[in-house]
Amino acid sequence: MPKLNGIELIRRLRQGRSAPLIVILTVSDNEDLFNQAIDLGVAGYVLKNDAASDILQCLRIVSQGKSYISPSISWILLRRNESAQELQRRKPGLADLTQMERRILKLIAQNKTTKEIAADLFISPYTVETHRCNICRKLQLHGTQPVLRFALENKSKL
Repeated sequence: MPKLNGIELIRRLRQGRSAPLIVILTVSDNEDLFNQAIDLGVAGYVLKNDAASDILQCLRIVSQGKSYISPSISWILLRRNESAQELQRRKPGLADLTQMERRILKLIAQNKTTKEIAADLFISPYTVETHRCNICRKLQLHGTQPVLRFALENKSKL
């Protein structure tokens, strides 16, 4: 796409009131791109080199309200799960984070400021800061830089 990459387009589509079901058709089996797409809630992920055999099946499955991932990249999904489990072992406090704290941590991983996070979630910047403090306490992180570093290092596992 000439002016917008797929991930940014998905973000914009998700901001609407009635976000459509999204299926990605891509040549890339890049793990980071896959994780970003899954985190944004795509319904299907098909590799172009598998498209002839996968696209119709994907569309059928997605139209039934289910998700579909090309079998040739299922290894990424398995590694994502293993990484998340390893993170839970390393940082047991992660399981104690509330849903809102996890959302804020994901937005921190997108390098968003407190004001941007507040605007995205329709809450006050003060509330965002309170959640940041709770995240730090639960994960035993001290200061804003360790939270940002933790979020960036683990963004695909959150």
